Amino acid sequence: MNYLQKQFDALLKYWPNEDQALRDVRLKSFDQFKTLGFPTKKWEEWQFTDFSAIEKTDYRLSWASDLPQIPEKIPGQIDDCHIVFIINGHYQPQLSNIPDDVTVVTGLDHFRSNPELYAINGSKNPFLALNTSMMNSGLHVLIKPNTVIEKPMQLIYFMTEFSDPLMNHPRFVFHIGKNAQANIIEHYLGVSTLPYFVNSVTQVILGENARLFHVRLQEESPTGSYTASTHYEVKSNAQLNVTSITSGSQLFRHDIQLDLQGKGAEAILNGLSLTNNSQHQDQHVVVNHENDACQSHQLFKYILADKSSGVFNGKVVVHKDTKQTDANQSNKNLLLSPKALMNANPQLEIYSEDVKCAHGSTTGQIDPEALFYLRSRGIDLKKASELITSGFAKDILDSIKNENVKSYLINKIESWLESVLNDG
Repeated sequence: MNYLQKQFDALLKYWPNEDQALRDVRLKSFDQFKTLGFPTKKWEEWQFTDFSAIEKTDYRLSWASDLPQIPEKIPGQIDDCHIVFIINGHYQPQLSNIPDDVTVVTGLDHFRSNPELYAINGSKNPFLALNTSMMNSGLHVLIKPNTVIEKPMQLIYFMTEFSDPLMNHPRFVFHIGKNAQANIIEHYLGVSTLPYFVNSVTQVILGENARLFHVRLQEESPTGSYTASTHYEVKSNAQLNVTSITSGSQLFRHDIQLDLQGKGAEAILNGLSLTNNSQHQDQHVVVNHENDACQSHQLFKYILADKSSGVFNGKVVVHKDTKQTDANQSNKNLLLSPKALMNANPQLEIYSEDVKCAHGSTTGQIDPEALFYLRSRGIDLKKASELITSGFAKDILDSIKNENVKSYLINKIESWLESVLNDG
């Protein structure tokens, strides 16, 4: 905790002329973080994850001096995408390609016109409070109403080499206007050999009848720790489609809140977690059905190798007096090692009668009958295991329509599987 106080004080000195309203939000949020402290195993919704490495490592905030030499080629870039590039927390507009109907705004200007988006509102998530107090990077992407952005927008948040352990607290807002359509890729990537900590917050607002495909990739370095909070607000007749792929960082915790606020709102949430060695990935999802005729469909899968571990805690809440709710939640986990560990807890809270809801979770190893079937047709053990595991993973990608994005993800999944199965 001492290093965080030191860095918070340094941040206030670094921006002495900061808007007073924003400074008040920072101070209030940091006080809340100090009151909450880091989660411990006594906290029910955090009990399976150890945050002591973040607490004990002496991270410092990234400053202007930490801007490295810009690489000739942007890492992780997907073909035929608009690019928004941030390196070590520093936005690079000269390397970014923003469509005409998209406005990108930096922090202070957006805060002045949208202060309500920065309110914590009694949240018990200490990492949200920490981000709000120390947000030192990030952007606000505003897509105009009645526009269609044909090519995906890929936001790459890249952490490269630096002199000592760094931390960043980026804040992103994606606002999709009424009747607008877009495809946004939020991509976290790291190559540093030193420890670092990224604590991101993303707020996504879909206006009435808007459409958003949101792909979220986390490929941090094994030396990294990554925590995130993502909040979706979906208005009437809007459609949200999310695919999340995570394979990096030693520690990963992601809190997702989806609020279906308008009548006829729909959402698909698909997630794939790939863990190896001693990695740990923890995801908590809360879906709130707040209006009539809303639909939500969740499918989260984990593939766990070696001594890695995972947590999935998903909750669907159907609010009182809502009608024609359709919600399903599925969690499926594949253990590639007897030493791997998975904790799963799908939940339903239903306060209305006019509903169609289902949930379930399964955890197991590779199906021996499927393995026998492939081997009986002359396929060796390694290849048979790879085919089964690949099939388990790739149906997460079924809702992705853009072929370049899908191809990138398939290659990443196949490379990970090949590496893990070869090591095994």
